[in-house]
Amino acid sequence: MQKIAQVLYKFSTHFIQVFSFLLVLLLFLGSFLATCYSTDMTSQKVLTRLDHPLWNLAGTALFVFLVLLAARFLDSNRKTSILTITVLLWSCTIGAILIVFGRTVPAADAMSVYAAAEELAGGSTAVIHPTGSYLSYYPQQVGLVAFFELLIRLWNLLPFQVPAYHFIKCIYVLLACVIILFQKYTVRLLWHDRQAENLYLLLAALNLPFLMYTSFVYGEIPSFAAISGGLYFLLKLFGLKRVLSAPFTETVSPGNSSLKSAYACVLLSLALLTLGVMLRKNNLILVLAVLIVLLLQGLREKRTGLLLFALLCGLCCFSILPLVQKAYENRAGSTLKSGVPAMSYFAMGMQEAPRGNGWYNGFNFNTYQDTGMDTEATNALSREAIRERLSYFQAHPSYMADFYLHKHLSQWADGTYACRQATLATFGGRSSLFQSLYEGPLSRYLIEYCNLFQVVLYLGTVLFCCRPCLEVWKQHRLPAPEVSPGTGNMCTAEISAPAIQNSLQGLPLYLGLIGVTGGFLFHIIWEANSRYIFLYSLLLMPYCAMGLSDHRWIPMKNRFKPKSQ
Repeated sequence: MQKIAQVLYKFSTHFIQVFSFLLVLLLFLGSFLATCYSTDMTSQKVLTRLDHPLWNLAGTALFVFLVLLAARFLDSNRKTSILTITVLLWSCTIGAILIVFGRTVPAADAMSVYAAAEELAGGSTAVIHPTGSYLSYYPQQVGLVAFFELLIRLWNLLPFQVPAYHFIKCIYVLLACVIILFQKYTVRLLWHDRQAENLYLLLAALNLPFLMYTSFVYGEIPSFAAISGGLYFLLKLFGLKRVLSAPFTETVSPGNSSLKSAYACVLLSLALLTLGVMLRKNNLILVLAVLIVLLLQGLREKRTGLLLFALLCGLCCFSILPLVQKAYENRAGSTLKSGVPAMSYFAMGMQEAPRGNGWYNGFNFNTYQDTGMDTEATNALSREAIRERLSYFQAHPSYMADFYLHKHLSQWADGTYACRQATLATFGGRSSLFQSLYEGPLSRYLIEYCNLFQVVLYLGTVLFCCRPCLEVWKQHRLPAPEVSPGTGNMCTAEISAPAIQNSLQGLPLYLGLIGVTGGFLFHIIWEANSRYIFLYSLLLMPYCAMGLSDHRWIPMKNRFKPKSQ
């Protein structure tokens, strides 16, 4: 059994190394050769254009050179601390400017969720109804409604008359800082590389969609703040080798600080991952990545604690939304329907739409409504629609290839990640400067910059994914490394170049990439939207920073030394 676990672990590690390299290379080529964007903010139709490779090459080279030069200049502990404070202040400043001058208000689904929370905070439970409310169609939003209700209740305690969504945007600005800190510490934990840490901070400061999304009153920012914290504490748990080398049930002295740290990491990771799913159900994709790594790592190392944690994490994350829904139903003395079936989203993802291939066209909502909110009937119609599209694809293979190519590009080659569309609605209008940025001449420069940033993001991740291939090549040219007694056979992923002092190896190192891989596979068949890809771009940023900082590409003066556990 142990041998099977070792083989499975080694295969899984090599698979994610190869697949993530091919995937990120595909993303890089798509973004380098094409740009998807919207100019008409009324129709928000996604346009696709081919880019000039030489211009993109020159822009990418200049961008990379400047950030590497800045990271090299800041290569000291003191300067890194100053850079961290500067980036956090920069994020807060830009967030405040967007709140005051961007004048964004919730719209569409975001407004429906906010309105439901506002009604609940006011004491009415009419939104908890089987047929007569937004939550009747989309009960998966109850977690975000609960979060908004809490913030609105806190805001109502203060003597201010402005809408609570301004307060929520202020909270989001602070949560963006939380994301930056957790991801910075994740870079440090994984690689002990100060230049990679500096590069991450610089990339975070230059990521305009990330800064603009702090004004989007929806689930992206708070859910990723929770997820980034949950992943950090999980990786820290993997790093506690002395404790995790044996089951948690082993008798350990009460004063063992490593054991206390392990339990703290378990509780914090569990709570934050569960919160991330509560605020955004699609984060279950990332939770599945976590469960895969926990199970494979636990089986390979015979760590009962990791297996128990995987079971507990799965139970909490998959049950949190039903529990919140049940709490609201008990409070209201009413019930919610199961909502629009997932099958209708898959059917819609195979259809054309005004905004782009596979984007929202109303099929899921309209079908569910036309059947009288009958789940079985909606599923039957959705399966029939899927069969029709499959038959058409089979008869027209060139059309199918073009359909999915444009669906892919419309999501992964949009460097803005629909940040303009998401924060378009205003109260009282915007100034001419911001109006131009959103819909006028300045929007062109925003699109070009965001596309360039995306190319650099994918390029850095490609460089990171090249590392295992280069290490395998070096191993064939160098004498075989000695294996310490008791360590067993080491898979290729666990042998790092001497200059790269990883505290974690194997699958935990690729946890974020596993999540991105799951997101890619899911959204190629689900409803399309470049906004859905935004959070996966944030997952790639630590890998991009390390890829750009790799010692094969630039020299390094100093590195963090791993802390003894």
